[in-house]
Amino acid sequence: MGLFRRAKPAKETTKERPPPVAAGGLLDAAETEAAAELWRLTALPREEFDATYGEMLRGFWRCIGGVRGAAWTALRGRALAHAIAALKVRRAHVLPRFAAAEDAARLAEVMSFALAACVVAERFGQVLGRAAGPDWCPMEADVPAQTELADVAVPRAFGALVLPRLLGPAGHEWLGQQPEALREVAAYFGGGPSQLRAIADDAAARIGMPPPPPPPASAMPAPGAGQGGHGAVEAAPADAGDAAPQTGTDAARTTRTAPAPAGAADGTARGGDAARPARASSDIGDGRVGWQWFNWVRARLRDGSVVPNAAGAWLHNIDGSAYVVDPDGFEALAEAESVAPKSIRNRVRKLGRHRTRRSGSGRADAFPAELADGRRVTGMLFDGELFWDRDAPPASRSTLR
Repeated sequence: MGLFRRAKPAKETTKERPPPVAAGGLLDAAETEAAAELWRLTALPREEFDATYGEMLRGFWRCIGGVRGAAWTALRGRALAHAIAALKVRRAHVLPRFAAAEDAARLAEVMSFALAACVVAERFGQVLGRAAGPDWCPMEADVPAQTELADVAVPRAFGALVLPRLLGPAGHEWLGQQPEALREVAAYFGGGPSQLRAIADDAAARIGMPPPPPPPASAMPAPGAGQGGHGAVEAAPADAGDAAPQTGTDAARTTRTAPAPAGAADGTARGGDAARPARASSDIGDGRVGWQWFNWVRARLRDGSVVPNAAGAWLHNIDGSAYVVDPDGFEALAEAESVAPKSIRNRVRKLGRHRTRRSGSGRADAFPAELADGRRVTGMLFDGELFWDRDAPPASRSTLR
């Protein structure tokens, strides 16, 4: 196979030939067509695509071939859709960014393969990391039929655990010959900056598919915490919100690291004569799983994929408060995590950051509303600062009933 000797071989015609990765019957008709679209985004002959991308896809499909359920079925479609979107976005990027000109052609195709493999592994990892079966280890065996999915958050790096086993021999050889590609794969699943991960996240946003959430923040104390003396700052405990509910303003200012002490008006954390810049972060909350939904909405507001007050929208500014239509506001993230919308809603509800009202049975968290587009809906009401900080959208003509 000439895969490792030429960078951009001429693509062969598919006329009177089966589409790629069709062999083995692991992919259904729609998935086979999606794989063919993935192939068209590369410059590989069919045999070389089959040996790399095809074998990688077959490895992941075989891994979950013995288990049934909506979450597993949806996973396959989402993984392919995200990989296709990622390769489309990747065409506008030079990877790696600072490679020598003489290396660019050699690395062009392997970087695309590394990106697709990381995206598929990450998507599968988000579900495999929630699975539990008798005497089963995801790093060693395929998913058994007797498997349960827990409603837990999974670090996006979980996919790195299963990628080596499911990548396929040709893919292993190809990546193994290119240290630059291996470093990019490691960076994708690491905590620092990554060109491949930035492309994958951009692609996910373009197709309305939220990227997997980051792992919950550590509850470990900041350096110097609890040691006394100047400059000691304590990290917020993971369950800080359970003891005393915060106002919307306070919650919006809570970050994944220790907040700046009161009185640091210049944006620095001060201890004695020492000054440290406060960590800039758009994320809010204390790391509990329910905050992932808030941060997902905030990210969608920033990139414009969620538009408040629009006709048919699920987020509205009603008199300065954020009104979220139920279940619409929880469905997109629920689909990405392969859980029911009510599971996402329950995670959010447990944080206690929503408003409640009196009802015949006590307190209720559902608010009926008549939206500006004429719909009559029910939803949850939150302090607006949890979502839009100082850049609030204009108040809509929607009203609570």
